[in-house]
Amino acid sequence: MSMYDPRKMEPSVLRLLSRGFYMWESICAAVVLGINSWYLANYNDTPVYPQARLVYTEIIAGLAIPMSNVFAWIYNVVPRCLAMVNLFFSLAFFSAFGALIEFDCDKNWHGWSQGVGSSYRACWRATEAFCFIGAFFWLCSAMLAFFTPRVEAESHMPHRKHSQASSSQV
Repeated sequence: MSMYDPRKMEPSVLRLLSRGFYMWESICAAVVLGINSWYLANYNDTPVYPQARLVYTEIIAGLAIPMSNVFAWIYNVVPRCLAMVNLFFSLAFFSAFGALIEFDCDKNWHGWSQGVGSSYRACWRATEAFCFIGAFFWLCSAMLAFFTPRVEAESHMPHRKHSQASSSQV
């Protein structure tokens, strides 16, 4: 039985996989950012709402969108450094997921059902789901970047062997 070694994959396949992961990370972060922005815009002086949870998730999702778009293009330059940043974003999204899960919608959201309707629960669950999916994609991207070898730029001239005689003696 042979073991799977991602270091033996073709560079074009690694590049395609990494760009796919970064695209899905950006999409998940955009969904989380959009729903959280809607919640922050529509809280309408309710007595209890998850202030810090929403703001933290909003900041993480807001940072993740441009970072994932930039990382998609500089992936082969410093993959080990990107692996650490990807791991940071994965942990940040997992902690945002935990903060959103910990807030109980049914007993803490007085006034939301009258002002917004019962659809707020489905949107809250969608935010939780996309936080978790985004964290999973960031984790997969970190593992892929960790196993990616650094691509060295090849020079346009091949290396030559130095001659023993100087050029003036020839």
